[in-house]
Amino acid sequence: MSWGRLYGIGVGPGDPELLTLKARRILEQTDTLFIPRSQPGRPSVAQSIVGQALDKQWHIIELLLPMTADESLLEQHWREAAGVIARHLSKGRDGAFVTLGDPTLYSTFTYILKQLRDLTLDIPVEIVPGISAVNAISSTLQQALAEGKEDLVISPALQDQAALNNLIGQFDNIVLMKAGRQIDKICRALEEKGQDKQAFVVSRCGFADAAIHSDIFALRGKEMDYLSTVIIKKKGGTGQ
Repeated sequence: MSWGRLYGIGVGPGDPELLTLKARRILEQTDTLFIPRSQPGRPSVAQSIVGQALDKQWHIIELLLPMTADESLLEQHWREAAGVIARHLSKGRDGAFVTLGDPTLYSTFTYILKQLRDLTLDIPVEIVPGISAVNAISSTLQQALAEGKEDLVISPALQDQAALNNLIGQFDNIVLMKAGRQIDKICRALEEKGQDKQAFVVSRCGFADAAIHSDIFALRGKEMDYLSTVIIKKKGGTGQ
């Protein structure tokens, strides 16, 4: 069997001008897009980015990948999505799975790829890196992610309070992703372990409605957009 090639393409954090030249070239040459959706009919942010960047009509194959903490349900949907992709590629046709940011940083693409490999299918795969929200946000803030001998940790904000306290107390620079509903918890951790640090909150970086907040404590009690990231830095660094 001659398999089609699967591309995992990072489309960047939101600004279509941040789509890489390689991603653009492959998207121009590929006729099928695999589009992950958290629920049927819900708009895809990744699809909207490539739609703004390129004037092309693709064959769209939707993959239902709900946002849930139920690991067995998640694995079921990853497995089903991998089956859909495999059936398309088995016809010798290429396809591109598009994802926000970079495909290897907290992306659903990596779970799909594991499922395909578990099927022991000899499918050619190419991952095209994208600019992550981490890079875009630090550039927007004009703050270095790390300098000199400083350390840096990137973590989902979905940590329990003790784990979050430990992160903030231990590292010079912390990036907390998926932080929209975790602001109060982060504030408590900063009060307990982060007196020497400053926190910035950026929501929807790269989009027209992006918002930047330099005082995280002013956001207490508020639920931010899901695409919100917190960068915590030691005060007095050369990037501040």
